[in-house]
Amino acid sequence: MSEVKKTAFFLICFLAGIASFGNDGEAEKNLAEKGLPSYHKYLKQAGDTQNYVGSESCAKCHSDIYDEWKLSQHARMIRSVEEIKQTVPIPFNELEVSEDKIIMVLGSHYVHRFVAEHNGKAVVLPKIWDIRENRWLETYDYGWQSKEYTKECAGCHTTGFSAENECFTEPGVGCEACHGPGEKHIKTQNPKDIASRHSLSPEKLEMVCISCHTSGMDNSYTYSFPVSYRPGDDITKHFSGLTPKPGQTAENFSGDESYEDRLRQWTFLKPRLLLASGLTCDYCLNFRNVKKKNEGEYLTYNQYCMTCHSDKEDHPEQSPGTDCIVCHKPNRHLNGSLSIHDHKFRFE
Repeated sequence: MSEVKKTAFFLICFLAGIASFGNDGEAEKNLAEKGLPSYHKYLKQAGDTQNYVGSESCAKCHSDIYDEWKLSQHARMIRSVEEIKQTVPIPFNELEVSEDKIIMVLGSHYVHRFVAEHNGKAVVLPKIWDIRENRWLETYDYGWQSKEYTKECAGCHTTGFSAENECFTEPGVGCEACHGPGEKHIKTQNPKDIASRHSLSPEKLEMVCISCHTSGMDNSYTYSFPVSYRPGDDITKHFSGLTPKPGQTAENFSGDESYEDRLRQWTFLKPRLLLASGLTCDYCLNFRNVKKKNEGEYLTYNQYCMTCHSDKEDHPEQSPGTDCIVCHKPNRHLNGSLSIHDHKFRFE
């Protein structure tokens, strides 16, 4: 990044008054005392939001949905170091950089990854924390020094990311990440001015999920996400790489433990009756399957499947058939330690 671009970046992204602090260490100390999150540098200021208004603005009319979203994994996709330290016993001193260099923590329910300042840029550190078992995973990313957060992760872990200044309007996957900028909709109150399952075709609705839950590059081959895509667009015009590996077809594709195969399945789902029937990703993978309101506890896979398939209770107890996903959504991760499931719903 050139010195000119760096200067522009800090002028746009730094909160008002930061220039008055003495040095970087003193600035960080003062910001911490004011309760600002560790990722404050990457938050856009008011007036530079590309028509994004933030999820709290949506809550004024959609309070029930907002309350459920707040409990979801999407809402917690990015958190500050300060918040994580209050709930998770992570030994930050074992990371590759000092704790004061950590900008934010990624991940919400399986693992945590750590974004830190290193050699003048934000990078994703190599160590991965297993949230369920409270330990470091036996894996190491040896190319971490070049894994730049703003190029590989920011577009899908934040809302309103801008490639122009590499800032975002909201941490995590907010309302507008899936519905698009909401400023016009709030002003007009017209449902046509916002992307939703009522205004989009099943294929366009599916593309909203695929914009992050697939592998590929933007058309400039700079970002690992479709940086120019907005909900309602045709994603194929913003994203490259939505093609299967050589030899893969809808008939023989089963996927493997690779990141590419885990996420390439949309290519094979498109012609299936699921999409033709309007059964898009959000039919099952929404955040409205909490057991009780205001509790961050979700139905199990089986409990959720049975909300529709209540006539399938004829499997013998203790048999594999009592676990729906064993046969209908088998895990494709080789050792089964990560939740990487096939999504074709083809019986195996």
